[in-house]
Amino acid sequence: MSGAARTFGGATLLVLRLATARLFIWAASVKLSDPVAFATSINGFKILPHQHGMLQPLAFMVPWTELVCAAALVVGFWGRSAALVLGGMLAVFAAAVVSVILRPGISVECGCFGKFTLLCPPGEADWCNVIQNGILIAIALPVMIWGPGLFSWDRWAEHRCRMARAEAAEPAA
Repeated sequence: MSGAARTFGGATLLVLRLATARLFIWAASVKLSDPVAFATSINGFKILPHQHGMLQPLAFMVPWTELVCAAALVVGFWGRSAALVLGGMLAVFAAAVVSVILRPGISVECGCFGKFTLLCPPGEADWCNVIQNGILIAIALPVMIWGPGLFSWDRWAEHRCRMARAEAAEPAA
């Protein structure tokens, strides 16, 4: 691969990485600004058993996980892993929305972005939210596969390791 192609690919990964990070920083800040509303939204999916006390820990962990992974994406530290965790969270949410759609009598608002919306109109979670999450997973997928791209901690560390191996492989003069 030529240097120009590698730079273009690295720049594309950088844009996708930062777009994913920005989205999840926004989503986490909305959830952290109103944790009660987020917990209510999670409860509306009627997936978690009430007696096990999982609602509050989950309502606490989800936005902080989003924020930590988004910060990792911003600097490109463990970029593939951070994108994989966020993609996994999107897949779990899509599955939760599908479960609500398939169970009659349950209607719930998304809760991912509070009062704001991304691609879907405000209101009950529906197939639009599932498609939206598929699109967001597709945006994060190249980072999961090929890494964080240009201007990343991971790329810098990989370069340093390659240089150290090259120096170690050179015969002593």
